[in-house]
Amino acid sequence: MYFQIGYPSLSHGLSVGEAEPLDFQPISALHYHHCLEFGICYSGTGEMHIENRIYRFAPGDISYVGRNVPHFSKADENVESKWVWIFLDIMQLSLEQDGSLISQLKELAEKGYNGVFHTSEHTRLADLIHKLMGNAKADPFSGLEIALLAGQILIESARIGNIDKNKNRLKLSEKLKPALLFIRNNYMDPQKMSEEMIAASCGLSVSQFRKLFRQDVGIPLPQYINNTRMSSAVHLICNTDKKVLTVALESGFNDISYFNKLFRNSFGMTPKEMRNRKKNRSG
Repeated sequence: MYFQIGYPSLSHGLSVGEAEPLDFQPISALHYHHCLEFGICYSGTGEMHIENRIYRFAPGDISYVGRNVPHFSKADENVESKWVWIFLDIMQLSLEQDGSLISQLKELAEKGYNGVFHTSEHTRLADLIHKLMGNAKADPFSGLEIALLAGQILIESARIGNIDKNKNRLKLSEKLKPALLFIRNNYMDPQKMSEEMIAASCGLSVSQFRKLFRQDVGIPLPQYINNTRMSSAVHLICNTDKKVLTVALESGFNDISYFNKLFRNSFGMTPKEMRNRKKNRSG
């Protein structure tokens, strides 16, 4: 599975979208954000993938996804599903609302409470997220109001402790999380993608890290890094007009021939063919 970063546009650390349909499409890449994401399902059914877990959703369900956590949602085939997406950036709020309160919120935001739940399961948390959705207006008090709501949401999620009720979920070792975040933040720099440097990011020896990574993630480290880089390449190919060579370099590939070969093996087409297909669909 591939990972790519999404860049929501935020005002006072908050972005609230309109109710919009969720596509049905094969999942080729999970994406992640450097902020919290909440989703409110108004209609339809489908599934949400969060890291290595899969959730079914229905009207009234709410998704809660932490910072830098890969995820993707899709509707069931031939089903219209409408969602409102809310993005909350604690880091941006911290720049606007200075003080120890924000430092505590930043700590809570790193806890990683993720999952999909129905309003009836966590009514107070659901109510707070709905209130956040209604505070996208811009006035002199917006930043402070959003910060206060953010604090209530994070405190409530901390009190719940484990939003995810899926008892059969695969557990990712806490020791590996710093390494996965390090990869997502530095995949474009080949010099930082050495096994030694990545292992050091989570305080493990290379042998300990290699064993734990294969055991928990299920694929070798080089494949995971390439998957992450390929997702970046797909994002750049489909959303920019950058040359293929530039895309390869910005995604962490120094060898254009290897990049083209890996791209074709992964997606069954060249980067140019994927770009043309995207343009034809958009047109």
